[in-house]
Amino acid sequence: MASWLTLAMLLSMAAYALPSATATNFVVGDDAGWKPDFNYTAWARTKEFRVGDKLVFKYAAGFHNVIPVSGEEFKACQPNGGNRVLRSGRDVVLLKTPGRKWYLCGVAGHCELGQKLLVMVLPAPTSPPAPSPDPYSPPQFASPAPSPSC
Repeated sequence: MASWLTLAMLLSMAAYALPSATATNFVVGDDAGWKPDFNYTAWARTKEFRVGDKLVFKYAAGFHNVIPVSGEEFKACQPNGGNRVLRSGRDVVLLKTPGRKWYLCGVAGHCELGQKLLVMVLPAPTSPPAPSPDPYSPPQFASPAPSPSC
């Protein structure tokens, strides 16, 4: 019985850790990295992004940047100026919530040349159901409660 309980506890703990264990780091553009003249729309279409995943933008620092923007800013290739600009050359963005996320390079002309990315983030995967008890194990019954004494 103790080994079955230990197994059940371990499986239960693994189920809680599952979303973080299955998170994926996506290098934006794969080997091409983050640069103008790349089809990030086609690249993103081949991926499934989920809450907990990370986008890794690799580029030459000082020549490019990454700016999270709204859908309108994305369409216009014009960040509004109040956006946080990432400049490290290896920026990691954690996808925290489901929905559309937009990113572009704010260097003049780069967005217009295709250096922009739209990803659709899906909810985190759900945990698998708890394992059912082994049908070949003897059933476990609770001991009856002692009867009150009068």
